Amino acid sequence: MAKIEYVFQYAGHSSFSGSARKQHLSLVCENAGPEEPDQFLAAVARAPEITAKALRAVSEIVGARFYVPPSMLARILREADPVATVSPGAVRFEGFSACCSAYIRLDIEDGALEVDQRRNGTTNVDFGAELRAALAQVNPDSRMEITIGPKAVGVSHERASVVERKVPLPVRWLKGFGDVQIHLAGMEPAFTLPGVAAQRFLRTLPRSKSDHEIWITASAGTVRTTTRQTPGSVPLRGGHRLRVFETLIGKARALHVYRNPELNSTAWVLDFETQRLVLVLNAEPWRGFSGDGGLLSDLAVSDTDTAALRAHLNWQDRLELPALAQATGKTPDQMRRAISHLAASGLIGFDLAQSAWFHRVLPFDMTRVESLNPRLKAARKLVADRAVTLHDGGADVTSDNAVHRVGFSNDSYSCTCPWYAKNKTTRGPCKHVLAAEIEAERLV
Repeated sequence: MAKIEYVFQYAGHSSFSGSARKQHLSLVCENAGPEEPDQFLAAVARAPEITAKALRAVSEIVGARFYVPPSMLARILREADPVATVSPGAVRFEGFSACCSAYIRLDIEDGALEVDQRRNGTTNVDFGAELRAALAQVNPDSRMEITIGPKAVGVSHERASVVERKVPLPVRWLKGFGDVQIHLAGMEPAFTLPGVAAQRFLRTLPRSKSDHEIWITASAGTVRTTTRQTPGSVPLRGGHRLRVFETLIGKARALHVYRNPELNSTAWVLDFETQRLVLVLNAEPWRGFSGDGGLLSDLAVSDTDTAALRAHLNWQDRLELPALAQATGKTPDQMRRAISHLAASGLIGFDLAQSAWFHRVLPFDMTRVESLNPRLKAARKLVADRAVTLHDGGADVTSDNAVHRVGFSNDSYSCTCPWYAKNKTTRGPCKHVLAAEIEAERLV
């Protein structure tokens, strides 16, 4: 598996200390250099038990494997550092399961925090086993202070005191950050369950690994499961992935369920009013978000439309796309491509509660991810080898001693290759479709 090598510097370890009445959660972030601020956030959690349990849930998913060979587990867990973002109106923690089939994000709004200090920023967070165990001891009466940054543990920035940890980040993990946002942007509300009904539903789910697909509908707070799709139903395969909600469901106001009708992914949102825990599940537990390819068509063409949009990004918690389109003079199609490029670059995420994009900057060199995508690389090679012949409505692409017919119609595509026969449009375009799109754009 391809990796991108980084050296992360942590000024010590994340820690949890204090008495039962006053407890201090210090999340140590990666120290990028002397120009970076010492601290992004200093705040007190208004609902400490919920925040602590939700942080444990983020850590649990990031450290989980649903379909990964056991021999790979130790290495993958060493790479499992959630990402924390501090923006003007929210603090977010996000990450993937080891297999990349589940994405989790905790959104903490200002109403859940007593903020003493705030600066915009994004960083990796060191979540160790001792920290997770300590978070389990938080109770509703605890005074839990949250700080994100090296100074939170009182360790100086002198080089002698910095612990260096070399982390090989899987390319699939980085690619997943962009693709999962496309899943979220295409979500539609399915149903909402009040807390008690949601508790009953979770109890019906299997405790062990289950690959059996079920379809779920809800009406008047009553949940019904079937083995076949019915109008308004939501697919669920690998329901054991929802077990991470068990310790939190009793505190939630409601469970909101969403479905992406094109990709069959689902989003499950625990609503605590001023905090939300979002779990996005891909259609199958063995299907990583990183391989879905939802961004590939837009990434295949030039990103000249992105520069103007980047100039208007300033850590907004809600991006008003019509206003941005007017300010930049971009057409809807240009805006769509620019949004895809921004998502792939780790510059924007999608908030289901607001049904809007937000700006943040992932602490990775995301520019390298596009060049390492195997389908996109293969498509560019086909174009370079002059293997693409355009014709009305599509193209003929010569690949592996065979000619594949690509067709375009009504904003959709088709191909005669085995990849398309197996996946259709659920996992993004094949290399032949991408090559045809690249060639068509090149000749414009």
